[in-house]
Parts: sequence; structure tokens; C-alpha cells
Amino acid sequence: MHASTERLYQAAKQMRDVSGQSAVARLLNESPQTVKNWETRGVSRAGAMTAETVIGVRAAWLLTGEGSMSSGATSPVVINQTHAVMESEDLVRIPLLANCGSMGPGNEMLDADYVVGDLALSSHWINQHIRPGNIRELKFIHAHGESMAPTFSSGDVLLVDVGSRDPSSIEGVYVLEVRGQLYIKRVRVRMDGAMEVSSDNINIKTVDVLNGDHQLNVLGRVVWAWNGKKL
Repeated sequence: MHASTERLYQAAKQMRDVSGQSAVARLLNESPQTVKNWETRGVSRAGAMTAETVIGVRAAWLLTGEGSMSSGATSPVVINQTHAVMESEDLVRIPLLANCGSMGPGNEMLDADYVVGDLALSSHWINQHIRPGNIRELKFIHAHGESMAPTFSSGDVLLVDVGSRDPSSIEGVYVLEVRGQLYIKRVRVRMDGAMEVSSDNINIKTVDVLNGDHQLNVLGRVVWAWNGKKL
């Protein structure tokens, strides 16, 4: 059996008291055949992200075995499950997208923003700490890679304001699409008007200056991380 699938079964049993191929498939809303295929090929990236939402296991740990099984981070996010979320007028459900941003060489962008789940936030908390122009323009995505450490860690879930797409108005960390690849990078506009894109990790820090020749699409600004860091 593939090591990533063994880790999936371990996490499902330990964290949700669910065991067996069929039961894990039902838990993740996947077909039994898909989970059976994972036993040979390994858990897919989308499957790992779904497991992170439903089970609470870190997607990066599932896929690589590196780091801890769960983040253990304190966060205002509540996992959207019927037994874990108290229905309240104060709760706002934010979609979790299958697309994920790379803090490294880039991840291929899916042909559409598939929703693999949602997370619930308090509207009071959103208005107090995030203050978006429109709550409906908030989305969750996963981040993978090490180039933005220590700001983010691989596997962190990031809250993105897709209504904030102008780095010249607000400098910060943005989700970028370049030639069909998704990136998470720090963006600032220089005095000469050129856009500077950089990483936070001092060990692998890279800086690119975009002079208009690059085809760049700014998809949104990262406003909060699963690890409790506001940007």
C-alpha cells in the first residue's frame, strides 16, 4: 500500500475513529474505487486537501510524511462539520478551493475553482480583524512550499480576499497566476512603477522585477493564515 494512503487511514482512525476503505471514502465524500486507487498510486493532492478540511490532518504530512500530523495551531477557523459547527447567524461559511498556491516553483492551475469544502468564520471576527470590502469575496486556499517561510508553512490554509487585487494600493502577499501556474509571493510597487515580486525565506529568497513584459494575473491578497498570522 502507498505510504500516503497508510497515513490517511492512520489519521482517519486516530482523529475521527473511522477505519476501512469504504468508511474513509464516505467520510471524504469520495467513491470507494477512488480510495482503492490511492492505495496503489497514493493520495491525490485534491484528496489530501479534502482530508485536511474533513479530518483535520495536514495535507503536507499526508503527501510527504514530513512535519506533524495536525498543525495544532490556534486559529479563529472552525472546521465545517455538522458535529463541530454550531449554527448561528454570526457564522459565515467561506469556500475552500481545490486550487492551491505554490511558495516555490509553482502549481498548475485547475481549469476552474472547484470547491472541496468550506470553513466557518464569525462575521464579527471578520469585520474586526479583516474588514474586507465584501465578505463574499473571501476564499480559502492551501499553500505548499517553503519560499515564504517563516510567514507561512507548507500546508497552511490561507484566507484570501479576491476583491483586493491592486498591489499599488496595498502592498502585501498575493496569489498570482503566471503562465497557468499559481504562486504566493510578496508584491510591492517600486518608485519607478515596476512591480517587485519576492519570497520571504532568506535562505532561498528570490526577487523578480516585472516591467510589463510578463503576463501576470493578480487573483487576490492573502489576509490571514491558518497559523494565526494577520497580513
